[in-house]
Amino acid sequence: MSELLRCENLVKKYGSFTALGGINLSIESGKIIGLLGPNGSGKTTLIKLINGLLVPNEGNIYVCGEKPGVFSKTKVAYLPDNNFLNTYMTVEGIIGIFEDFYEDFRSELAFSMLERLGIKPTAKLKTLSK
Repeated sequence: MSELLRCENLVKKYGSFTALGGINLSIESGKIIGLLGPNGSGKTTLIKLINGLLVPNEGNIYVCGEKPGVFSKTKVAYLPDNNFLNTYMTVEGIIGIFEDFYEDFRSELAFSMLERLGIKPTAKLKTLSK
């Protein structure tokens, strides 16, 4: 089995606050893993580091043997609680962003799914549920 995720002495600080302090972790592929902990324990910070949305202050993180970047975006998706997209954007505008962001994004599949779900491409994000 191959290694899905590896963290080596991973440190993330926000100013003087240490969100993650020297995490060492290895997760093999083919597993279902739960990330549990109290509020403020660094769960979201770790997820954002895995997705390449944050950069560690120290240490290394590897997804399928690669540092987070273009390659890891083909392997990892993230749906945050708070939406990072402008709520006044249209669905077709958002699809355009994903086409630019993800090399393997297939807009024809996205538009096909919208049609099956009865969602108009001109609908504004603010009118849709998560």
